Amino acid sequence: MHEAAVKSSWDSLLFGVPLLVLLFVGFFRLDEVFTSHKKHPSRSRKPIRLSTDAGEPVLRDPDGRPSD
Repeated sequence: MHEAAVKSSWDSLLFGVPLLVLLFVGFFRLDEVFTSHKKHPSRSRKPIRLSTDAGEPVLRDPDGRPSD
């Protein structure tokens, strides 16, 4: 086996494998999966439902103030 052929295949592996990994990660958007923050179920904010004495729901603005 010629030494030049062996070196050229190692060069291809050293540059080709990381390139294929980057293409795979970018194509499937795995960077967003690995870097996204985990959501804690105990910290989830549930909307508070208010109702009048008659049982009608009280409508609220997104900032929490009652709408008129």
